[in-house]
Amino acid sequence: MSFTPPPPPIFTLENYHIWVVKMKTYLQAQDLWNVVENNTEPAILRANPTIAQIRQHSEVCAKKHKAMACL
Repeated sequence: MSFTPPPPPIFTLENYHIWVVKMKTYLQAQDLWNVVENNTEPAILRANPTIAQIRQHSEVCAKKHKAMACL
């Protein structure tokens, strides 16, 4: 059995102060809040990276896009 996370909270132009708390909590649960808060770019891959390093770099790069998709 697999776990599917709930969709992100939708902002309906009402109760912004509540939506903000829900969205921050949602992004923290998805391990994406740090990307939003810091807005940093991942380090460039070194020459001749291993497969594990390439995968890790790809995951880090995708986090910013995942956070934006939630917003």
